[in-house]
Amino acid sequence: MKKVEISIRKMRVSDYEVMAQWLSTKEVLEFYGDVNSPFSVERVRRKYGPRINGDVPIHPYIVEMDKIPIGYIQQYYLTAEQKEEYGYPSNLKIYGIDQFIGVPELFNQGIGTVMIKKFVDFLYETTDVQKLVLDPNLSNKRAIRCYEKCGFHKAIVINKGRNWLMEINKRDRWQVQLESEHVKLDFKNESPHPF
Repeated sequence: MKKVEISIRKMRVSDYEVMAQWLSTKEVLEFYGDVNSPFSVERVRRKYGPRINGDVPIHPYIVEMDKIPIGYIQQYYLTAEQKEEYGYPSNLKIYGIDQFIGVPELFNQGIGTVMIKKFVDFLYETTDVQKLVLDPNLSNKRAIRCYEKCGFHKAIVINKGRNWLMEINKRDRWQVQLESEHVKLDFKNESPHPF
């Protein structure tokens, strides 16, 4: 199998068009959005522009394979209200992460596992976060399997029984193997510190 390079960089204004393509794809919107509400470039600009500009506390990134955009990943601090709702202590530093692969032909190839492991490792090495959480739809078996491979475990069911809250603690994280038989990883950080 050909080695590929998976990298993650900050999202830019020039990514609006590819995001609109991804967020108009039925396979992506099935679990990340609404299949009946595809995104236009203008809608992407309105939603993601404030994130790129730092106007909202959500940090957006683009995942690339061999320098070609293939997906999206973001991180944000859980609010005090979310921590209380999920039963976490208020002083615990927790990030939520969300992600998707935007190219359906790349599903089920292990790329999601690679990008999430890489991102989790980066967050634990460069921030003071203590726990990471994500919330896949209960019916999204592919994502749940991926997250479990990355070290996340199911904590509680949330959103009126629609989603799992899955978590990984800093002390439980794995050491990412930087080069494997199939994938070479290279996390690109375009600024000295993205947060």
